[in-house]
Amino acid sequence: MSRLGLTAAGLILLAGGSAGCVSDRPPTGPTTPGGGGSSVAIQNFAFVPPSLSVASGTTVTWTNEDNVQHTVSADDGTTFESSAFGQGQTFQFTAGTPGTFSYICSIHPFMHGTLTVTAP
Repeated sequence: MSRLGLTAAGLILLAGGSAGCVSDRPPTGPTTPGGGGSSVAIQNFAFVPPSLSVASGTTVTWTNEDNVQHTVSADDGTTFESSAFGQGQTFQFTAGTPGTFSYICSIHPFMHGTLTVTAP
């Protein structure tokens, strides 16, 4: 593996975090419902995690870690829709009505995610 590959792998490992590490980035996995929020990273043209389940009333934050703009757009066209946002920027949505909502990046429609909202 090239030095660049090792460096990139090391950065990915560091960005993922571990117990006891401090980061200014939100976690990239689900948090406990009712814990104040959950986060989705946009990394390498993918939503991470691709599926997230949260309780109604939870605020979900998508953080763009790519160096191109992305959107977060519910397939139904009404539940949530961000404008394009760049690297380091976020989009937030507070989950309301329970259900399962598929979403995409409207700029890169091959990017798919699913948000499942459960009763509190």
